[in-house]
Amino acid sequence: MKILIVIVLLITSVAKAEDYIYEAYGISNLSSIEITDNFKFSAYTSEGMWDDSNGDYGNEKCSGYIRQQSKKVELEIICETVNQNNEKFWNSRIRKSDQGGGVGKMIIINGTGKYKDFIGLECPYGVNYKKQYAWFKAKCETKK
Repeated sequence: MKILIVIVLLITSVAKAEDYIYEAYGISNLSSIEITDNFKFSAYTSEGMWDDSNGDYGNEKCSGYIRQQSKKVELEIICETVNQNNEKFWNSRIRKSDQGGGVGKMIIINGTGKYKDFIGLECPYGVNYKKQYAWFKAKCETKK
């Protein structure tokens, strides 16, 4: 029984070691049109910095839309991420949640250099906002 527990713990730690963690911090801007008291459409842009579980770091810029109806938010944002070696990847961030932050899905849609292997990777993420500042974290299960 002890051997089985040790094997399960080893498998769990190996699986966790392969996870790719991406964290970003930035400042965002909105240009909005209020259609009614309960319906607003906004163009979204942001710029920030990031680091990941592979030791890479860099900057990112994002652009997309936010649709707010009542307290519900639907958004799709495309981001260009550049690391310290000028390698890039582009990702789509999709979320349907309550206003003010929430969880969604990041999909890596293109990449250069080492990030070519990440194309198609889908990663759940969480984001939180305070005024125009955002904290973003995604955890991707890689298939190594």
